[in-house]
Amino acid sequence: MTATPLSISPHIQPTLTITIFAVPKPFRGQIGIIQRNAIQSWTKLQPQPEIILLGTDQGTQETAIEFGLRYIPDINVNAQGTPLLNSIFFQASQQATHRILTYVNSDIILTRDFIPTVQQVVSQYPQFLILGRRWNLDITDSIDYNNPNWEQNLRDRLHQAGTFSGVGALDYFVFPKPLFSQLPEFAIGRAGWDNWMVGEGLKQNIPVINASQIITAIHQNHDYHHLPGHRLEAFQGTEAQHNQIFLQNHFAGNSADATIYLTPLSANPTPKVSVIIPTTCVETRHGTSLPTTIDSVYQQTFTDFEIIVVDDNNSIGEMRSLLTREYPLIRYIHQPSSGIVAAYNQGLEVAEGEFITFLHPPEVFLPNKLAQQVACFEQKAGSLEMVFSSWKTPSSFWNHNINLLAFGSVLQGREGLHGVHGWMLPTLWQFIRTSTILFRRSWVQRYGGFNPQLSEQAAILDLLLNLSSRGAAAVCLEQPTICSLEPKPLTVEKINLIAAESEQLLQNYFSRPTVKPWMRPLDCLAYTQTFQWLASLISDEPQKAKFIHCYHRYFHQTQPFRVNA
Repeated sequence: MTATPLSISPHIQPTLTITIFAVPKPFRGQIGIIQRNAIQSWTKLQPQPEIILLGTDQGTQETAIEFGLRYIPDINVNAQGTPLLNSIFFQASQQATHRILTYVNSDIILTRDFIPTVQQVVSQYPQFLILGRRWNLDITDSIDYNNPNWEQNLRDRLHQAGTFSGVGALDYFVFPKPLFSQLPEFAIGRAGWDNWMVGEGLKQNIPVINASQIITAIHQNHDYHHLPGHRLEAFQGTEAQHNQIFLQNHFAGNSADATIYLTPLSANPTPKVSVIIPTTCVETRHGTSLPTTIDSVYQQTFTDFEIIVVDDNNSIGEMRSLLTREYPLIRYIHQPSSGIVAAYNQGLEVAEGEFITFLHPPEVFLPNKLAQQVACFEQKAGSLEMVFSSWKTPSSFWNHNINLLAFGSVLQGREGLHGVHGWMLPTLWQFIRTSTILFRRSWVQRYGGFNPQLSEQAAILDLLLNLSSRGAAAVCLEQPTICSLEPKPLTVEKINLIAAESEQLLQNYFSRPTVKPWMRPLDCLAYTQTFQWLASLISDEPQKAKFIHCYHRYFHQTQPFRVNA
């Protein structure tokens, strides 16, 4: 199923009044700080919403009184004392003053983009269910909401250390009354019910709207010490298992299953895809690879694109003359002798497409490259940041199926969406070709583009590892989308460069604040796998011995892998 995009303007004056309802946990310790941060952020929304806190857990009534909120203590609970979803939503539907209801988990900070976005959806659809992925951030202190810059400060922290959640982590739902006033007896705060909501919306043919690209919902990371069994109890305990009963014979959806996805409204018409083609003196001096490369873009079955050629030659005349004569619509940028990676960044700086891809002569796009990859974004309702593919060679003699299977199996992960990790580095070196990837442009620009201190191949791997550590979701097409040259035999010098850059890539990866804590003990494992692979590539005995020594050095530092409950 292909989802439909809906453009949202960031510049409207919000006038919509809504009701937000939530069921806080006991206001104790860190959870108490987190919930007060979240609730205060809701009070700062404009127009100020009606806020209802439900339940009798410690501190709920006192917090409602402190911030002038409505308080409803009488909700049904199960035998373990956990509030039940049907009672919560029924009470909210009965008691709310406003037609538009918003359920939010009590650890979610909302920002000023929330109500303007909802208002624009309300103007388009009489019925709907809005949901979206969240951003995860470590916040241990109370936020000073008297500081007029509190939201910008929070966004700065999010840019530095925030991670985007998976497609199945849904923490807010917006819908009009009387939708969802009759629900099963799900235990709140246990796995399953949020994905049931998506399936139920689809079952009722309600527009299910993914707002992940527009609404910044910030989840404050926390432990599960409020539960006797900690995290395991929330997702696999008795109450979670009881929730699963209601999911039998019922579709459990996520943000990628939405029928509509929200995108930023552009002030001027812009192309869907920007194709950035860097060139060097090699393409100018040796044959006709550049025209062949450009022609492969114009031969695409998908036509909503722009082409940006970044000329890395010292001389400006030859290349500009060719392009002006043969391809007058191409955007031409001259950047003398700065290198391919700098050319990527230069093209990225001027690109206008929602998506970007790169094409380095003599590589060529296969005719359906753009159509297939853009379709992936639409089929996943905007819940992707990257689409990969395999690639072929002119002779097709080189068999890359093994690498495709190894890479694709990791990407397939939970719900068919997963990321790229540091311990995949040997596979990444072998499989990745820059031209096979279609990126969401905003993500590449937001996080600084390519590192010009690295080689072309290392720079793309560094970018992938950076984006994946921040939660970027990806899928991998089995069919090739480009034709590339046969891989050149690896020389000793090239292998040594790969070794040096691999250490730099892994150092960069594991030093990022966005790498999950459970991954950090795996750093030495990533190094050992990489040096084991490098040693297998080389026949030079002294160099092989060097790599084996590095392997053993990191192997002895490897920590046992443990998962905390």
